[in-house]
Amino acid sequence: MSLEQQIGALVKASENLTGAVNGKIGAIDKRMDGAEAQFDEWRNKKDVLGDENISGAMRMSILQGTIYGTGGLNLPVSGSGAFVNIPDLGQSSNIYLHFKIPLNINNNNEMFWFNIRGYSYGTAKIIDETIVGYCYADNTQLLNQSSFGNFEPASYVDSNGNVILRIKIPTIYYTTCRVDTMRVGNGRLFNVGDLKVKLSLSENIVF
Repeated sequence: MSLEQQIGALVKASENLTGAVNGKIGAIDKRMDGAEAQFDEWRNKKDVLGDENISGAMRMSILQGTIYGTGGLNLPVSGSGAFVNIPDLGQSSNIYLHFKIPLNINNNNEMFWFNIRGYSYGTAKIIDETIVGYCYADNTQLLNQSSFGNFEPASYVDSNGNVILRIKIPTIYYTTCRVDTMRVGNGRLFNVGDLKVKLSLSENIVF
């Protein structure tokens, strides 16, 4: 075999090997995607109380974490869980927590129920806030809102039409909370990861 033939054979063998490796990588990626989907399904189902297809079912802890501080008075700017990346607000008093839910008054006709529970050490109070309402796209409004709790719970709509839940923490130092949800009326049972959270000094923000 000539040198050119040997080189050609090596190139061909290398191409075949690369193709085989790429095929294996593709298969591994598909298996990983499948495993992730199975884990997400298991994670969402394991914290459900009741029949998830019937109104009244609850899914626990769809969001959870602790805020250690948001700045000021030499307090740390850090958190854990859903609050791992929090901003330095320059103070740790009168902080608003905003939770964007996956509903928009331009697109969705759905009722919702959320309960935010925990302990605000800095405020020395129990957190137990319930917020309900109806995102009604037929007339682009948030209807029949109601809320209950000690931390000024409320819901509002930002300029992009997103439905936002809000509570106000007087002193946020070492505040831990979790969010549970219930399927109500024509609404869905929300999933882990559905809520997005932001902290601010303003009572209304835009996501």
